[in-house]
Amino acid sequence: MLDRGGSSGASPIRVMRHLRQRRHGGVASGLLVILGLFTLVACTGGDAEFQHTVEMEDNFFTPEVTRIDVGDGVRFRNRGVVPHNAIDVGGSWSTGEAAGGDAADLMDPDEEVVVTFDEPGVYTYYCSIHAPDDGSAGMAATLVVGDVDLEDAADDAAADQVTEWTGVTRRVPEDHPTIQNAVDAADPGDLVLIAPAPETPEHLAADGRYAYREQVDVTTPSLTIRGTDRNAVIIDGEHERPIGINTVGADGVAVENLTVRNTTGNGIYWTGVTGYRGSYLTAYNNEIYGIYAFDSTDGLFEHSYASGSKDAGFYIGQCDPCDGVITDVIAEHNGMGYSGTNASDVYLIGSVWRHNVSGIVPNTLDSQRLPPFGRVTIAGNLIHDNDNREAPALGLQWSAFGNGVLLTGGMDTLVTRNRILDHERSGVTVGPNLSRNFWMSGGNVVTDNVIEGSGYADLILAGPALTGNCFAGNDPDRTVPAGLESVAACGPDATAGAHAEVVDPDRGAFRLPSRQHLAPTLSFVGLVAESEFGLQPDNDHRDAPVPPDQEPMPGGADAPVVPAVGVFAGFDLDLDAIEVPPSPDPTRGGEDADAGDADGDGAEVATGPGAPSRDRAVLVAGVPFGIGGFSTLYGVLGWLAPFALFAAWVALALIDLARREDLARPAVVAWTAGVLVLPFVGAPAYLLAGGAGLPRWLRWTAVVGATVVLAALLGAAAVIGGLL
Repeated sequence: MLDRGGSSGASPIRVMRHLRQRRHGGVASGLLVILGLFTLVACTGGDAEFQHTVEMEDNFFTPEVTRIDVGDGVRFRNRGVVPHNAIDVGGSWSTGEAAGGDAADLMDPDEEVVVTFDEPGVYTYYCSIHAPDDGSAGMAATLVVGDVDLEDAADDAAADQVTEWTGVTRRVPEDHPTIQNAVDAADPGDLVLIAPAPETPEHLAADGRYAYREQVDVTTPSLTIRGTDRNAVIIDGEHERPIGINTVGADGVAVENLTVRNTTGNGIYWTGVTGYRGSYLTAYNNEIYGIYAFDSTDGLFEHSYASGSKDAGFYIGQCDPCDGVITDVIAEHNGMGYSGTNASDVYLIGSVWRHNVSGIVPNTLDSQRLPPFGRVTIAGNLIHDNDNREAPALGLQWSAFGNGVLLTGGMDTLVTRNRILDHERSGVTVGPNLSRNFWMSGGNVVTDNVIEGSGYADLILAGPALTGNCFAGNDPDRTVPAGLESVAACGPDATAGAHAEVVDPDRGAFRLPSRQHLAPTLSFVGLVAESEFGLQPDNDHRDAPVPPDQEPMPGGADAPVVPAVGVFAGFDLDLDAIEVPPSPDPTRGGEDADAGDADGDGAEVATGPGAPSRDRAVLVAGVPFGIGGFSTLYGVLGWLAPFALFAAWVALALIDLARREDLARPAVVAWTAGVLVLPFVGAPAYLLAGGAGLPRWLRWTAVVGATVVLAALLGAAAVIGGLL
């Protein structure tokens, strides 16, 4: 029997095949002339010799254990949004070598590699940028080949986590030439103190600044990694390396007072840890995420800045409970300011989210574990102008365009005492999300926010939705559906959010049974269609504005050294003390607002009478006109067209009934009642089977022909919009 991760002889690879299956940004064929629709044609590669599939998600393999027969092929398919690979801990195979390259070569999203195994054994494999090379944590999984036993070998004893500084400082570059060298030499509890990079040719970056040109991989717990100068200590990925600081499976690591930029994936990243902290960090122009915690609990992001990421500036994902806090941060020029996929028990408080494609977007997806997200508290934030068409964004992020707070497919979240200004679509939207499953939202509480300048509506409840979503005290100018704070009011003791003991939005409130609208959901699908058609703005993250210098950490190099242990328990959170923040525009209210730099970060913001406010879209039965052709088109097809067809049927039926002289009055009354009382049933039944005097061709064209045409249009729209 083979040891875990071992091999009994020759390489297990017999057949190696590399497939590339990229999504084509456009649409292949199928013009629907009447409304200018196209049919999306999926582009697929040829047949592959495999019997099993391992999915590379962000950032885990599924399934965790794959059992195959000797001689079977395994397809490794990257379904994430960042590159991955699969490498055997024993070194006997890798997806990179199977593709004809080096062992650590990466697979881009939608690429596939097929590996066939001829040797029985148990193989532990890992992703080289999301797990340590022993596969002990992070993105790692097991492959069992043949009739062998899977025995969990005892893991090497992990280094003990410590709660206090050891008193040892590893200085870079004085004692160690690179940050990685210092991290590798450090023991749990040590301080790695980084001075600005030496002014030598090997540290000279493309923009003329001096930076550490490396990726730092951290596997030792309880380290504190600190720069002496937040704005001068720079780790530069040079648009070549995936991650700036990569902490995998190492609990209690704190990163402080430095800048990470220009990676192809994540700026500063923790995965598979308990205890993490990021303080006084700057992350900009990192392609996917700025500051990111995945599958991790007990963490804090504070006093930090993130910009220029296609997915999100700040991200916490796949954790329940997360016990995570994000406070006093600024996120701008990102796809999303915050994205939290399947993350529950998170606090987002006292921060600025501005000039992103969308602002704060907790969400539920099947591409990560622990769906749905729930129990998030969003309080005391300044959220404005998140409809930036010049910010970088992926296709999924574009579908959230123009919203301040967007809760998609989640439960029991509290949005309270935020100031939410100037969004092309909405201030706050609660709605569903389609992944592999259809996730609806329920139990969310939206209270006491100041919301102004929304182009579509200040508050939206997009259907279909679960029960318990409520809205109160927001004083909106427009809601969809209309009167939302009356028909979906919160009770006086409504409760929700992170660590709420009892989630009950309905307590004491008058609520109507129907209080949601399908038109906003269809409008969001229109944004997906824009992306599929290649109409989404194509902005390079490398072109995002370089931020000004940010506030340094008090004390700098001499600040107390505190490993990230018991972070959440030690955070002094008083939710009742949080108030609505002042406006960036003093002409719009907010007594403490300072003109020009209301956010306190040194960056100018628009103020005064010329400050932007979004034009109101014209609404027809909840469908917005003027905020995007596809959004309007989907609302017309999915919402207005069925009711227009229904109205036409009713009109034809009633006109014909009024002219019928061959029917007794009771029969006329009965048919009329059926037409009016049974929507979408009574009128077609009368026109097709009630002996109507209208020409047969007219009746069948109006009922059957129009229904077929509408169904075809809706089907094509569903394909284009990614619903099918």
